[in-house]
Amino acid sequence: MNSMLRIRYGNGTVLQGILLALGDQKIRVAIKGSDDVVEYRLVSQRWISDDCEVVAMEFEEEGEPSVEALPDSMVLSGFDRPVARHIM
Repeated sequence: MNSMLRIRYGNGTVLQGILLALGDQKIRVAIKGSDDVVEYRLVSQRWISDDCEVVAMEFEEEGEPSVEALPDSMVLSGFDRPVARHIM
C-alpha cells in the first residue's frame, strides 16, 4: 500500500505528504518539505486542518487501500481505532 497523500486546500494549494497515523477522527501527516507533522481532524465527514480549513485528501495511487493493509511501520500511538477504509 502506498501511504503517500495529496492534500488539497480550498485556495488551490496542494501538498504532498506521508500518512503517519490514522485514528479515531484524526490523521497525522508528514508534509513534504516541512519539519513538522500536521494533524487533521474529521468533523461532520470533512477533514479540517489546524487552521480550521476544509481539506480533501486522496492517496496518490488509485484503488481503495484497506486498513488491514497498513504498514507495520505506521505509528498508531494515541489513536483508538481506524475511522475509515479510505481517506475522503
